[in-house]
Amino acid sequence: MSKVVLKRGEIAFKQGEDGDHFYVVDKGSVACFERRDGSEHETLVHTYNPGGTFGDLSIMYNTPRAATCRATTESRLYALPRKAFKVIVMKTTIEKRLHIKSLLQNVEIFKELKDHEFSKLADAMQEEAYEEGDVICRQGDVGSSFFIIKQGTATCIQADPHGNQQEVAQLTTGDYFGENALLASKPRQGTVKATGKNGTLKLLYVERTTFNRILGSIEDILRRNQAAYNKFWAAQI
Repeated sequence: MSKVVLKRGEIAFKQGEDGDHFYVVDKGSVACFERRDGSEHETLVHTYNPGGTFGDLSIMYNTPRAATCRATTESRLYALPRKAFKVIVMKTTIEKRLHIKSLLQNVEIFKELKDHEFSKLADAMQEEAYEEGDVICRQGDVGSSFFIIKQGTATCIQADPHGNQQEVAQLTTGDYFGENALLASKPRQGTVKATGKNGTLKLLYVERTTFNRILGSIEDILRRNQAAYNKFWAAQI
């Protein structure tokens, strides 16, 4: 792997370019922005911190870069060329895919996915680590990501109209949250924090824009089973 040093504001790659490298963030942070429907306005879709990886999807699926990734601070990355990625990483990717598929198959709204669709979604899931007290999402914030716990535990807290907070759930390996964010940009219904029990919290996540790009609308997928579709929406009332 080759070292890449970016100053604040420098770009790792631009949306629409061919993907020729896979990146690992060693120091600093990199924010990825997407231009949607031909707009000149950039929307932030994710920020990668040390340990985060990006750039794999365009290599695996031979598609153009889906976003522009730009350093938000002086950052040090390590880049793996396309050929080396396919030789070295693909074996690990297959093993990772099988594990993630087993987690995804327990998610209610994914029950209508076919096997090859589970494989695509598993490949698209990103991983991020959180330490005790770190906030994954806050009540009231607009969500765009779906999460599954790969390792560790988290707590979900809800505040009532008077501001009183109450723990409503303890989440552990295999549990998931934020699935409504795959349907629409709605406020989060609770705050989720890492508890620190069982070590570092490791989450798998996918952005709604990524999900829609590789599989299409989750609403269309739910419609494959009308009874399940009606049940899901009834639960949102």
